Order: sequence, then structure tokens, then C-alpha cells
Amino acid sequence: MLGASFQIGRSALAAYQAALAVSGQNIANLANPDYARQTGRLSALTGGPVLGGVAPGGGVRLGDLRRHVDEAVEARLRLANGQLNANLLISGALGQTEAIYNELTDQDVSTQLSDLLAGFSQLQAAPNEVSQRNLLVASADGLISSFRRQRSGVQQQVMDLNRQAKAAVDRASRITEEIARLNVDIVAAESDGVTVSGALRDRRDALLRELSGYMDVRVREQENGSINVYVGSEPLVQFNRSRGLVVETQLQDGLELARIRFADDRGLVNVSQGSLAGILRARDRYMVEQIQRLDQLAHGLIYEVNRIHSCGVGLVGYDSLQSRYAVQDAFAPLDSAAAGLPFPLQNGTLLVKVRDGNSGQVITRQIEIDLDGLGGNDTTLATLAADLDAVPGIRARVLADNRLQIDADGGREFWFAEDSSGALAALGVASFFTGTNAADIDIDPNIRADVRRIATSASGNLLDGGIAGLLAGLASPERTSALLNNQSIQNFHASSMERLAVQAAAARGDAESADAIHQALLAQRESISGVNLDEEAVNLAQYERAYQGAARYISVLDNLTMELLALVR
Repeated sequence: MLGASFQIGRSALAAYQAALAVSGQNIANLANPDYARQTGRLSALTGGPVLGGVAPGGGVRLGDLRRHVDEAVEARLRLANGQLNANLLISGALGQTEAIYNELTDQDVSTQLSDLLAGFSQLQAAPNEVSQRNLLVASADGLISSFRRQRSGVQQQVMDLNRQAKAAVDRASRITEEIARLNVDIVAAESDGVTVSGALRDRRDALLRELSGYMDVRVREQENGSINVYVGSEPLVQFNRSRGLVVETQLQDGLELARIRFADDRGLVNVSQGSLAGILRARDRYMVEQIQRLDQLAHGLIYEVNRIHSCGVGLVGYDSLQSRYAVQDAFAPLDSAAAGLPFPLQNGTLLVKVRDGNSGQVITRQIEIDLDGLGGNDTTLATLAADLDAVPGIRARVLADNRLQIDADGGREFWFAEDSSGALAALGVASFFTGTNAADIDIDPNIRADVRRIATSASGNLLDGGIAGLLAGLASPERTSALLNNQSIQNFHASSMERLAVQAAAARGDAESADAIHQALLAQRESISGVNLDEEAVNLAQYERAYQGAARYISVLDNLTMELLALVR
């Protein structure tokens, strides 16, 4: 009978020692954010001896050790983590773009556009002042520099986001491989159906939370304790197999864009949340849009300025000109896709003026730009060159690279006027700007070589500033452009900046809202899975007293045993 009583004592010592160990493990991981609190349940052992007609039982055991985890909360936390990371990344990217644009300073495009157009206005008042022309070129150079700086800055953001995507994909792929290994370890550790491998499960849950920061994942636990992980509807981890993730680079509109694919079959990975989704959204929706709108602004500015500038003359005319834009086919209609000109043109006419340097006599000839699509005789570069070559005092031809070359005879100079077709601007003849977008916009080399060639007059009168006045008029909101969504140059840029400001403010608001939700779910998880030091201190005291009681009980049994042995002697 005493042996059975000793068994009761031994079970109590073992049970409360184990309970103390559980509390100790909880306290040891108090500051571990990935740890899930563990508790065990004390239960009485049945059986044991009948003592004096009473069967008190067989002692006590600590069983049902479990982790305090709410899978629904964990799933919501993973979702909130992905939303937060995506919104933070978008907000940060748009904030950087705002800093690159540097609006509300004297170095922004808005100010420099105003300076350029004001420079044309000042040139209108003093068309014969070379110093005013130099100031205008300086203003244009400042605007060009800002265009290039801003485009380069946003393009650098695209490259940085590509690098972030590569780093994130590499880390996410390593996480999935570790989850697959942990699946195997957990199944092996829990194969007896009793053991709960808390440390392994804590590690796996932490990896899942980290993975959710990169992409939206769904988790399904299997009966054997392993999990399958899905991104969208595609499996990413199945028991001991990870499909892996890789990055492939594609060229799109001149930009290298990183795409996320599965490593096993190169299938495209569709992510809607997490930092990877934020990277793709910030890059493809916002950064690419900013580059496109910058290019569109520069494109429209180049065309509208050149369309006016090509119809005038400065303090000197031209003795030689080359078109800045080549056609792909010199025998294709100028407005056709086969010609491939970067700017639009239409059916119309233009005037060519040739001045004799000795007599000052000016002859004027009208050139028809036939682009009505009728009769099969639409104007091509070849026919335009022939028409110009027929004008007395100048010679014209198509160069080997499909550009137009115009030369004046000795002692003569020429210019153009009243181009209703836009052909001169489309070809880049007598232009102020060259290029087609924010990356390659520049001042025409003819003007860089001699600022006297900045067109100010349509008549050739040195004191006529009519063309400069028309250029200054581009500042008017009524001077809209089809290339700028039927907005004026400055209004288009202002709408772009307003759009960016709204997007950035919305992204900041989304990030703040996502952070509030994330913090609330973290607090909810902490209330379920976190360690409460006060609670553990109470448990420690209780288990310590119980252990002391069990030890005292065994001591009493030992004394009884000694007395019994003494009676036998």
C-alpha cells in the first residue's frame, strides 16, 4: 500500500515539475514576438490502491500541452500585414517622386515653363536684342535639365523597385523552402499523436507572417500537422515541396521591368498584397505613368513650340537646313504609319520665303501638303523635296538616311511661314526644340550655333516680334493641344502634379489605415498568444507550493515506512 502512496507522490512531483517547466518556458520567451504561449492541463490519474475501503486515485499528470493560437486571427493578421506592406511601399515611392519633382521651388518644371514662355514674351518686346535671345536659351536649358533630371529620377526609381523585387523574391523563395523543411520536421516530431512541437510551429508561423509581408498567402493545415501554402489559386508549398520563386526581366516601352514567376514552370505569379504587390503597383501604375506623362508633356511642348517657331525667321535666315526627324519610307505619305514621323500633320499648305542678300528682294512660294488620302498623290518626303527644289533660289533633296536637306543658292537665305499642315514641325525643320520626349528634348543645334536664328518674325522685319508673341501665347489656358489631352501646356503639367499629389495623399491615408488595422490585430494576437508575466508569476507560486506539498507528502510516507520497519525488527 505504501508503494502505491509513493507513486501518488512521485506523480505529483513530476507533474508540478513539468508545470514549472512550462511556465519557465513561457517566461523565457516573454520578449520573443514569434512565441505562442503554452499551457498544460492537470488531470487526476485513475486506479491506485484501495486504502481503508477508499480508492483516492493514482496521482496526477500534466497533459494536453497546447499552444494558444487562434488561426482565424493569424489569417487576418497575415492579410493585414500584406496590406500594410503594400501601402507603405506605394506611399514611400510616391513620396520620393514628389521629392524628385521638387515642386513649389524655383527649380521645378512649373516655374521653368513659366520662365520660358515669359522669355518669349520679353523677346517679342525686343526682337533685335541678342542678349534677350541668350536669356531665352538659358531658360530653355533650365527646363530641359529639369525634364531630364525628373525623368532620370523616376526611371531610377523603377530600377530601384526592380532591385527590391529581386531581393524580396529571393527571400520569399528561401522562406518557402524552410517552410517545406519544417513541415517534414513537424510531422516527424508529432507522429505519436501526443507531442506538440511548439518551437517548430512557432518558427513556421513566424515564417508565414514574414511571407505574408511579401505576398498574399492562404494556408491550409493538413491532418498530419503539415501545411499547404497558396498564392492566389496557385500552390506555392505542398508538404515537403516548394515551387520556388524567380524574377525575370522584360523590356516594355524602353523600361526593364522585373516579373515574378514560379521557379518550376516559369508561370506568372499574381500577387495582390504584400510588398511585392506594392512594388509592382508602384512601378507599373504610378512610376511608369509619371514617365509617360513627363514624356507626353515634353512631346507636346516640342511640337507646339516648333509648329509656331518653324513659321518665322530671326535676325538672320537659313542658308542650309536638315530635318531633325527621318522618315522610314521616303515614298510613303507623310501622315502614314509607314513614314513613321513622331508628330502629327494634316492636309494644308506652307509658304517658302527666299531673300536675295544683295537686293533684299523676297520671293514667296506656296507648297501644297496634300494629305487628303484621295487620288493616290499624297505628299511624301520625296515629293516635298521635289516641290521645294522647284522654288527659285533653294535646292532640296532627300538624304540617304531619309531626312530632308535644303540649301540656299549663294547670296540667298530662306525661311518658312504659315504652315497649316504642321509638316515642318513633324519633320523638325526650322525648329526650336529637337527630340520627342523628356529624355532627349534639346535646343536645335542651329540655334545653339547662332541665337540670332530664334524665330521672332513672320515677315523678316527685324523689329517684328509677332512669332515670339505667338510663342508667348502658349501660356494661355485657351491654347490647348491635342497632344496634351486638349489642355494647355501649363494646365497639363498642373493636372499631372495635382494627380500625383492626390495619389500620394491617398497612399499615405491607406498606409495609416492599414497600420491601425495591423496594430489592432497584433494586440489581439498578443492577448491570445502573448505571455503575461503577472499570470505566470501566479502560476509559478501555485506550482511551487504544490511541489513543496508533494515533497512533504513523500517525506511523511518515508517516516511511516521507517516506523513500520522498526516495528518489524
